[in-house]
Amino acid sequence: MALLESVTQICRRLAPGGWHSLMLAHGLDLLAEPLAAELGRTLAINRALPGFEDFAADGERAVTAAAPSRSLLYHALASPRVTVDDKGQALQLFPTAGEIETVLNYVYSLDPPTLEQLRLTARGAPLAVVAFASEYRCAADTVHGRHADLCFSRTGITRVGTAPARYDARLRSFLPFVDNDAHGIRVMPVRYSAWVAMQLPGDAQRFGPMDFQDEVDPGLEFWVPLHKLFDGPQCLACMALVVTLENHQVNEKLRHVHLRHSGTGWQEPEISQPPFVVSAGLAHWADAEDFGPGLLLPQPRTRLVEPVEFQGQPLSFLMPANTGGMVHGRHKVTEDGRIEDLNQREDVEALVRQGGYRALHYQDATADGWVRPHCPALADSLPAIAAYSVIGPPDFYPLCTQRKLLQWVNDEPILTSPDIWHARLQALSNVRYCANLDLKDQLFSPADRGVTAIVALAEHGDPAQGQKSLPEVLRPSSLPDSAAGVFGPGWEVGWVRRPAADAQWLNILAGYQMASPFPEDAKICAALGSFWPGVAPDSARVFEPRSSLHSIIPLTDQEIGGDGAVAWDDQRGPQLIVQEDRLIAQYRAYAYADYTQVALDGRFSLSMTGKTSQRAYEQRVLSMYRVYRALGADNDKTLRNAWPLLSLRDVQRPDSELDTAQQEAGLILEGWVLRFFMYKRGAVQIAEEDFKLRNVEVEEQVILLVSADAILMKPDALPWQVAIDAV
Repeated sequence: MALLESVTQICRRLAPGGWHSLMLAHGLDLLAEPLAAELGRTLAINRALPGFEDFAADGERAVTAAAPSRSLLYHALASPRVTVDDKGQALQLFPTAGEIETVLNYVYSLDPPTLEQLRLTARGAPLAVVAFASEYRCAADTVHGRHADLCFSRTGITRVGTAPARYDARLRSFLPFVDNDAHGIRVMPVRYSAWVAMQLPGDAQRFGPMDFQDEVDPGLEFWVPLHKLFDGPQCLACMALVVTLENHQVNEKLRHVHLRHSGTGWQEPEISQPPFVVSAGLAHWADAEDFGPGLLLPQPRTRLVEPVEFQGQPLSFLMPANTGGMVHGRHKVTEDGRIEDLNQREDVEALVRQGGYRALHYQDATADGWVRPHCPALADSLPAIAAYSVIGPPDFYPLCTQRKLLQWVNDEPILTSPDIWHARLQALSNVRYCANLDLKDQLFSPADRGVTAIVALAEHGDPAQGQKSLPEVLRPSSLPDSAAGVFGPGWEVGWVRRPAADAQWLNILAGYQMASPFPEDAKICAALGSFWPGVAPDSARVFEPRSSLHSIIPLTDQEIGGDGAVAWDDQRGPQLIVQEDRLIAQYRAYAYADYTQVALDGRFSLSMTGKTSQRAYEQRVLSMYRVYRALGADNDKTLRNAWPLLSLRDVQRPDSELDTAQQEAGLILEGWVLRFFMYKRGAVQIAEEDFKLRNVEVEEQVILLVSADAILMKPDALPWQVAIDAV
């Protein structure tokens, strides 16, 4: 079927769902015949209509050749802001993911160039057939920030799950939630496509990359999309193309456990074979009829973590000493073949640290790999350049992104330093490391350090476009600005340092550097106050106070299972009890928390954390910081640790405590209000009745009601007062 015919069918299907009148408001008749002429007419575009405020200022047609951001029809179908008709009524139909991809192909079919013309456009820059992950984004989330546009990266991040992918056509996005199943987590895919691309030094004005790094990016080479490739004779002049994408994913974390630690009982050649190395059944291409070509889907799993078998038997190994929590070893295989749960032993931490016993291996379905484009008609003319593919763990805050958090922290005037986390905040899109050099076929090079960068289509003289403050669009992203940078190791992908031939060091991204299985990483990261740090759960307040750590992005009582809700990690939060006339905060000890067991039991959940918006996430970070400041613990980590958070909840009006507080303090709190219950801690002791419990003496307690503009504070039995809080 010709592309124009397909576009005509799409327009006719959508027209009765409110789209006909909506597009007529711009002067475009979706039912016009012939449609091709209608799509090429100059239109009187009404950018005051909802969803079109960030359409490119110089866009004036339904379809502008090779310019998706200036093609009104593509913008209308692809933008998550376009949800109502010209009268403000909700649209009744929405385009499928495959239909949006079809219209994008049509945009690039209108004036198909020759390969020689593309070379002229590149002005001598190297050309290649390059695989990119991409998303059409609203203006605020694009590289240039001026208007809605496509964003590209040579790294895509899919995510594991226990249920098939679900496309929300209204949001033009996949969502990880499973209706009526708090513990269900859907796999999250990535859209890949092949482009003729040119290799250029970083250029902040033309294409980026996003968050341009003046000291680094001008000296690096980035692949920049030039022309989309797709099947058929309409893509490049005088050529009929067949375009395919090949994907290779590999989980070799078990192999690297045995490479890093000697004496485990396993070595080569076994550890280079399944199940120590898994490359089959990790991901597949979605049906092109439903989703369009190039949608990479992880394979849904019954459980996020599975026991490993080898030659029909459970796979065990000799637990090495001092793994730093990076290897699960809490299920011991006894001499008579029984499985002992070491979590039932009081000395479990010492046992795991010491090692020397046989333990069961468990495996997750995370991985890294590549997506390689193939176009036989161009194979003799242009090289093929692969994208880096990451299959990451679930994102427990899918509506928040690392880049937005980083921008906010740097811009928030109340924060005297952006370094309020325990480690430096960074987005994976800003990391300039090369991709895994050990993958099959060795498709990446040490010099290719822009693989996680996000770039735009190269444009010349794009006019400035003033942006209104538009409502936030809450939807997940599969590009690396939504992922954490690499720290020690990271959340989605880890970091390896390797000596190079010139006596320098190579910084390399590698999935095998992560913990085995991934819940071991999740446990460490969350319990250390979202340490790595990233848009990840912070369970520092769930466990007894340890070291100088403290909460940074605190979880609410509901998110840790209060009021009958489902805790994200199945861990019970602290309880306030009275013991021998003393007030005690009682915790389940961190030592006995086993997140791999949580995954085996299917008890992880993002039903609560997954609802958190970017703005709400930032509100909590700032509110927690202001609470510490009100307690006199501004930048003193040790003093912050002396004031643990016992309870946090959103205040729902009417609220009698809020009314009393406002009356006593003589100040009305406007808007949202968060209630913090803090206490000054005394000695930490093991509970006599249960070695898994920790009793922490409460020396003082303070309740704080925090709004955007003020804090009301009640220390112990004193009346409510206005806290010193210079917002």
